Amino acid sequence: MTMDVKTSEYKTKLFTDIYTGQKPDRVPEKLGVNACAALELAGYDLRTAQYGVTKVLDATDQLNGTYDTDNLIGTWPGTPWLGKFTGSRTNVMGADGFIQHPNVHGMEEDEYDQLLADPLKFIWETVIPRVFTEFDAPPMKAAFAMAKTIKASDEINGKLVRGNIGLIEKHQKSRLPGLSGICRAPFDYFADYLRSFTGSLIDIRRKPQQVLEAVELITPLMIKGGTPRNIENPNRTNRIFFALHMPTYMREKDFAKFWWPTFKETVWGVYNAGFGVNIFCEENWMHILDYLNELPPGCELQFEYGDPKVIKEKVGDRHIISGLFPVNLLKKGTKEEVCDKAKEYMDILAVDGGYTFNFDKSILRAAQINWDNFQPLLDTVHNYGKY
Repeated sequence: MTMDVKTSEYKTKLFTDIYTGQKPDRVPEKLGVNACAALELAGYDLRTAQYGVTKVLDATDQLNGTYDTDNLIGTWPGTPWLGKFTGSRTNVMGADGFIQHPNVHGMEEDEYDQLLADPLKFIWETVIPRVFTEFDAPPMKAAFAMAKTIKASDEINGKLVRGNIGLIEKHQKSRLPGLSGICRAPFDYFADYLRSFTGSLIDIRRKPQQVLEAVELITPLMIKGGTPRNIENPNRTNRIFFALHMPTYMREKDFAKFWWPTFKETVWGVYNAGFGVNIFCEENWMHILDYLNELPPGCELQFEYGDPKVIKEKVGDRHIISGLFPVNLLKKGTKEEVCDKAKEYMDILAVDGGYTFNFDKSILRAAQINWDNFQPLLDTVHNYGKY
């Protein structure tokens, strides 16, 4: 019996097939659209709308009622309320309401001995209060800030999860690939929260052995944080997401020495716990593509830039390829140019089923694209992408 292509069941099966090594009926698409874009399209002000749930869910509802995507789009806004409760220095709302990520550090260059002596104690007692200033307070006040943070996170995130589940059913979207968790490469965590982007690159020259020891000690913490305990029997459709920040800003010899080994160990740790892995390879990975074949099979690799033919040739037999479609073409191109480019990528990458259609980067703001091009692109993927 032929399954209705407009149903959740059909769209879910596309992803179940792709993540279990089967060829789906057609190319699945999972286009990245941020909730901020949805809020702006719905006419809401980011400076206030992101503090609650009602307007976010309404904007998501409107967007998904308009466009026939495989997945629920326009979800998960920034969390300015979380920044307020924690005093976050890593997530700061800009004047227009969009969340920015400053280059901050929570560890000084002369504090390696403290980190290496007990990384969890040092992060908890020293780094967190520096990065999240509400916890840099007398014990009772810090405990109250933590309690507020946990309560608000449970309340708001719970409402968003329940709301999104309802919208998936209402608009007949895929139930996969809802991410089961988010994990970090150990060196990226080291750079993002401890020594900063610039500080980490300086330290690999000045303190190479201490950096190596630091990222090795951080690795078990990343594996533990990336394997959710609330999923008792995970399978490959339970995907853990990594966004990779530092590799393309490092010399290859530094990448191979300081970044890659602990990342590979982390990914294998997540995989061996039973989960599937989704990876966003930020910037251009063409010179270090071969390393990706050392990862467990079936990782979904979303690329921002690169030659699709070379990517398919080098890593397409082992992994699922995603990304690459230039989102800025939706702003500058005609409908014909947008659709032709989608066909071009599918001709190269959708050969044996190991491909999900996606952008090179997410649509973060409503003005980023011409929305008249969005549904024609979807129609092209859904029709031309049939196997």
